Amino acid sequence: AVGEVLIVKPDYREGWLVPGGVVDEDESPLHGAIREVREETGLDVSTLELVGIYYAHKKGVFADSLKFIFYGGVLGDEQVAMIVLQKSELEEFTFKPIVSAIPLLTSGLQHCMLPCLKAIEHKTVAYIE
Repeated sequence: AVGEVLIVKPDYREGWLVPGGVVDEDESPLHGAIREVREETGLDVSTLELVGIYYAHKKGVFADSLKFIFYGGVLGDEQVAMIVLQKSELEEFTFKPIVSAIPLLTSGLQHCMLPCLKAIEHKTVAYIE
């Protein structure tokens, strides 16, 4: 529904995520996002809109990185009915109102969500550190 966000529960870490992942070698951020959404949800989203760029500092074994955040629009009932989770990584999915979803997300996503929602509203791109 409008005003809700699709979140997924991974089986390999605490917290909820939005569909996404890491690009493959020689894959652009946009094509990686389209592929990851397809792999994780079974949905083909050919039009994604860049709404955020998040600079993440080095954390443990992970080097510092840039994360590109895309918006896929509002899903219709037909698309929601077609969601099939990637069983090798995800336990469940749900749609939650923004205020209910944010506390469930990983800390990095919690930090990104509001600036990205404002960017969607204002048709711009948020830069987040």
